[in-house]
This record gives sequence, C-alpha cells and structure tokens, in this order.
Amino acid sequence: MATRRTARHHLGSYCTAALLALGAGNAVASSFALIEQSVSGMGTAYAVGSSGLNDASTLYFNPATMSRLHGTNLSGGLQIVDLNTDFKGNGSYRGDIPLIGGSTFAEGKRKLSIDATEAVPSGYISHQYSDKVWFGFGINSPFGLKTEYSDHWVGRYHTIKSELLTINFNPTMAFKVNDNVSLGFGISAIYADGELTNALDGGLGAFAAGTPIPGWAPGSKTYDGKVKLTGDDWGYGFNTGVLLQPTQNARIGLHYRSEIDLTLDGDAKVTGFPDPLKANNGKQDAKLDVTLPDSVSLSGHYTLNTRWAVMADVTWTQWSDIETLDTKLQDGSRSVAVWDYDDSWRYAIGTEFTPNNTWTFRTGVALDETPVPNDNLRSPRVPDNERTWLTLGMTYRHTPHLTFDLGYAHIFVDDPKLKNVSDNHNPKAGQTTGSHMLTGEYDASVDIIGAQVNWRFK
Repeated sequence: MATRRTARHHLGSYCTAALLALGAGNAVASSFALIEQSVSGMGTAYAVGSSGLNDASTLYFNPATMSRLHGTNLSGGLQIVDLNTDFKGNGSYRGDIPLIGGSTFAEGKRKLSIDATEAVPSGYISHQYSDKVWFGFGINSPFGLKTEYSDHWVGRYHTIKSELLTINFNPTMAFKVNDNVSLGFGISAIYADGELTNALDGGLGAFAAGTPIPGWAPGSKTYDGKVKLTGDDWGYGFNTGVLLQPTQNARIGLHYRSEIDLTLDGDAKVTGFPDPLKANNGKQDAKLDVTLPDSVSLSGHYTLNTRWAVMADVTWTQWSDIETLDTKLQDGSRSVAVWDYDDSWRYAIGTEFTPNNTWTFRTGVALDETPVPNDNLRSPRVPDNERTWLTLGMTYRHTPHLTFDLGYAHIFVDDPKLKNVSDNHNPKAGQTTGSHMLTGEYDASVDIIGAQVNWRFK
C-alpha cells in the first residue's frame, strides 16, 4: 500500500507538471501568443498594427479600421510555421534526495532535435452597412503550440508532448464619428483544447515509498509510466480600438484586447506502469485555471508620397497576470507552477513600396521581448526567449476586386537556457520541491511563409 500511496502522490505532482504547459512550442510571438493573423500585415513584421490594413484582416488588429474599407470585403489566409530546434542538456535529481542526489538520469537522450511544422489559418469578413457603420467577423487562433520530444529524452518527466489549439470567434463593429475619428468594438469567444503528456518515474516512486523493487533504478524506462491530460473550455472577452486620421497622409491606431480566463476541464489518464506498479494506472478528473493576457497596441502609418509609406507599432502584453498556474485533481491534490512572468513589449517598424497599381512590396523588422524572467523559471514546455523578426511581403492586384498577398518571415531566437528547472512546485513547501531537475540549452530558429486572398464586393 505504501508504494501505491506514494505513486498516487507523485501522480498528482506529475499531472500538475503536465498541465502547466500552455507554452511556446511553435508559438512565434512572446510565450504562447500567435501574432500570425494577417499575411498582408506580416510583410511589415506587423508594424502596420492597429493603424489599419487594406483588407478585412484589419479587424483583428483594430476593429475601428474597418471604416477604411468600402463595400463588403472577405480575406482568407494561411501561414505555415516551420520551427527548427536542437536541445543539449542533462537531468539530475534534487540534491537532497537520499542516495541519488546529484546523479544523472539512468537513461535518456541528452541531445535531440525538436522540429515542428504547423499551419495557422485565419478568415475575416467586413461589411459596410452605411456611411457611418461597419460590421465584421473574424475566425483565427490567437494562442497555440505544439511540441513533441522523444519519449526517452532526459526531460521526459518534465514534458513529452504539449499541444494547444485555440479558436477565436470575433464579431466586431465600427462607427465613423467623422472623417478624422473612428471607433471600434468586438467580442471574443475563444474555444481552447489541450493535450499534454509526460513520463512518470515509477522507480523513484517505489524508492520513495520505502519498498524499492528488486533491480529498481530511478530514471529507468523499465518502470516508467505516462500521464496524458486532455481538457477544454470556452472563454469570453472583448477588444476595442480607435483610429485617428489627423491628415490625409497620417493615421494613428490604438487597440486594446482584454484578458480571457479559462478553466481547462478534463482528465488525467495514467498508463504504462508494469507490475508491481500496475495498480497505479487509471484516470481522474483534472482542472487548470489559466489567463490569456490582455494587450495594448499603438501604431502609426504615414504616406510619404504615392509610392512610399512607413509604419511603426509598439505592443504591450500584460504577461504578469500569469504568476502561477494552479492545477487541481479529483483526489484533492493540488500544485502550483511558479512562472512569475514579466510584462513584455514588442517593437516593429516597416515600409511599403507601391511602384504601380498592380504591385506593393513590403519589408519590416521587429523585436519580441520574452516574459520569462530568468533561466530557472523557463519551462522546457515554454522554451521562450527574445526574438528578432525580418520580413518580406507583397500584394498582387489581379483586379480592383481581387488581390493576393504573399509573405515570408525569418525569426532569430536568442538561445533559451534552462538552469536547474524543477518538474514541479508545491505551494506549501516552496518552489523547488520536484524530484527532477533539468539544465540545458536550445538552438532555435523559425521560418514562416504565408499566402492570403482578398475579395471586395460592391
């Protein structure tokens, strides 16, 4: 019974660690945010931001900017994100664990590649109801991730797979006060669905129970189990913005998107434990409370002449809303992962060149700050760090009512580091109560290509 009780205790801890995963696998803005919501905006590294795009995708960045669009506009885009990541590191047990303090994992890959290619689709429609009123609707994915490590890597007790899908349904409206001022408002209904897995150290659980199995070894695949968590929820928020056009050549946009609270409600299923740990396989309910942070964007656009325009954006995201992630299991166990995120800033500048009525060419550069405060609190599920964007894009006007956008971005990621990162935290005992510690370094880069089609109907 001692082995079973301890394994259940570790199950609660490991399940918690698995749920604390809403991180940046293939997310390519800070942490697990996705800024890839418009291919026409991508060309300037999203420097055009809340000051207004020339197609329906503009409503995501600021609904007030729909007032610049005539008639009914429809945009559909797809961006392919290719993440290339190599990891090199080592794992150890917490130093105060008897007999095994400071030893490395008995088994596990210390070098591996974690590559992923994912698609980020989006679609928008705007309709001019009158000279003063516009309505719009957008569907996109503002947060998301997918990372998958080897089942046998040294960090398998921290994470194996992390997958999060969000779908945002965003009805909006705009009101044109006069030729210089427009206001916009929208409601967001977000559906989130996640699947998260990691290994469970059966050998350590048996040792901690005081009934080690003959030939047992903490960190051995022989006695590993696996926990898989699935959960989903709906959350609701809003966005609002203003567009100022002080002159014919200048416009300024300000946009706010609210935080959204989610409780991912699902279950934790344990499988794979062999005899004599087989009795610990099973399933129980699990819940995770998480906040999607609010943000503010200030953007400016200036037309220099008939061919050239410049734009800039600064965006603040209140990641400090995420201090801890709290998970509760059906058996009453609870644990807290300490993230202590900082607020982050994103800065972007870009330019457009329109040589004729058929083509527009774009380029941009951006700096994305990370909210991760230090290497000790960087999760292997969220190997986030500062990123520098370099982008190119173009628009082809096939007819006055049909245009096509193409875009490319390369993102340089400052090498994220892990320094004695614990697999679990207990709110009653401090932040280094996990048994497994992970130290290492990532080498990562991201490439994105995108295509978008835009229709305008009278």
